[in-house]
Amino acid sequence: MEDSRYSERRKRERKVTSVMKRSLYVVFFVILVFSGALIGRLVYLNNVNGDKYAKAVLSQQSYTSSVLNAERGRILDRNGIVLARSEKNYNLVLDPAVILSRDYFLKPSLDALVEIFGYDRDELKNLINANAKSSYLVYEKNVDYSLVSAYNAYKNSHKFVVGVWFEEEFERVYPYSNLASHVIGFTTKAGVGTYGLEAYYNDRLTGVDGQTSGYYDSELNSQKVIKEAINGNDIYSTIDYNIQTVVEKNVADFIENTGCKNIGVIVMDPNTSEILAMASNNEYDLNNPRSLEGFIDPTELESMTDEQKLNALYKVWRNFCVSDSYEPGSTFKTITVASALEEDAILTSDTFECIGYKEVGGWRIGCNNKNGHGTLTLAQSLMKSCNCALMEIAEKLGPDAFFKYENRFGFGSKTGIDIIGEASGIVIDRKKLNATELATSSFGTTFNVTMIQMASAYASIINGGTYYEPHLVKEIRSADGATLEKKDSKPVRQTVSKSTSDFIRNALYMTVESGTATPAKVSGYLIGGKTGTAQKRPREEKKYVVSFVGFAPVDDPGVMLYIVIDEVYDEALSGSSSPATKMSASIMTEILPYLGIYPDGDIEYQVDLSLLIGNGDNAEGDESNPDVLPEGLEGGLDEEN
Repeated sequence: MEDSRYSERRKRERKVTSVMKRSLYVVFFVILVFSGALIGRLVYLNNVNGDKYAKAVLSQQSYTSSVLNAERGRILDRNGIVLARSEKNYNLVLDPAVILSRDYFLKPSLDALVEIFGYDRDELKNLINANAKSSYLVYEKNVDYSLVSAYNAYKNSHKFVVGVWFEEEFERVYPYSNLASHVIGFTTKAGVGTYGLEAYYNDRLTGVDGQTSGYYDSELNSQKVIKEAINGNDIYSTIDYNIQTVVEKNVADFIENTGCKNIGVIVMDPNTSEILAMASNNEYDLNNPRSLEGFIDPTELESMTDEQKLNALYKVWRNFCVSDSYEPGSTFKTITVASALEEDAILTSDTFECIGYKEVGGWRIGCNNKNGHGTLTLAQSLMKSCNCALMEIAEKLGPDAFFKYENRFGFGSKTGIDIIGEASGIVIDRKKLNATELATSSFGTTFNVTMIQMASAYASIINGGTYYEPHLVKEIRSADGATLEKKDSKPVRQTVSKSTSDFIRNALYMTVESGTATPAKVSGYLIGGKTGTAQKRPREEKKYVVSFVGFAPVDDPGVMLYIVIDEVYDEALSGSSSPATKMSASIMTEILPYLGIYPDGDIEYQVDLSLLIGNGDNAEGDESNPDVLPEGLEGGLDEEN
């Protein structure tokens, strides 16, 4: 019974298997016939319409995507003279993948390149074949635009010229090469600002890159989808091209004829603290900022390591006017006197006795006149730059008030000027401001300042008492000329009263007329100013920083300049402020008429002129009798000349 059921099941299984085999044969045959028909159809279409379909495929393919570089904004002077700009260059780019995508693209494309640009055909062909899968191959940079135009015209009239396009690239150019190099700064090859305004305003100068994507249409014409770049903003600086030129000419003449370790000049509008000119040592070529030619002897340069060369470049790029600090010397005496007047510690009618030295804290600290000035009025104390009078004034002022006014005038902290690399200077902490330190600080030693700090402080004293934040930029505009931001003068605080300002201006006028700054006179003009000569450390080396702050006209100052010369190489002049005062006269003679400041008449003095006449040695001209502090005294003695 069981054998019968098993036999029946086997018969049914064989029947199902047989049906399945016949079905599989049928399906296989149908697929084979369909595949043959499809292959035949594809062969037919390829032979008949191959080009048509190739074009259709290419029209759906993006053949390149590239960045459209935004143009970096310009830097201009206050009158619109371009000091830095970007020039557009064209790079010829090959797309080997497209050129080799069809057999008939290579020859016409090579013909175009050879005919328009004069390239070597074999070299091009080998390069394209060697980079068959590449879609971006820069073949030549800085292609002349006339050739770019000629190629585009050729391509439009010749079929199957493909796989060549032009990438736009910008190069930073400085039309005046060396002018205001320490102010402007430069950019890296990648277009990033380095030093100066280029670095400080890098984000405003840098635009937003766009993008272009290309493809071929059905006629094999290249088509592009473009996202336009947004160009950077233009920076209108406070620098005046003509004043900057005058200043740099005087600096270059001094370096060539006399020489010094460092030199800086700042020309400022004292009523706004706008910087009209700023020069620091030898200016360098902004179009070739990494060259040390002219700064280091060629023989020495050959033996220098890369690290030594880089350190040398850092010194060349350094802006002495904002990045270096030094003891100010007697130019600081004006700050001490103004502070004491504000605190009512002294009166303009006070007199002071000078016997050639003063005993302070167990030390004998000398004056620049070893024989003593005798009795001096307050104005004469500045005119003759008497250390003894200043020490007495500081004693009356006291350390608390002295320290307070150091801070009020901005010493020991950054001014906030819009340029990188600003130093803070160094002032003595109030807790360490003992009697001796107070005495030596009164005439500008034992602490450090920067040029921009001193210039800003002086501007506030002579403009009526308002301290403005110094700045180098007036306005920021978009690439199409729309004003985006005005950098208006920013009043920060009141440093002194108008009465103090009036007294100081007139005392400094007399300092130029018959005091230590007579070489700063300019015929027909009422010039005010103060000299400074600070002995550097170590004191025994007898090296000096000499300086001069000048302004005009005295009754309503429209311009102020500050000159600092570090280590004059001429030993006969090394301890004398005359190089600074004479340079001031030379610069003022040229820039005053340019600024529309013409010779003035007599000034109605705020100072009782009888107070300017006193006993003591005649202080006219440039004194040359530097003194030295007693051995071991920490601090220093300003040696006014």
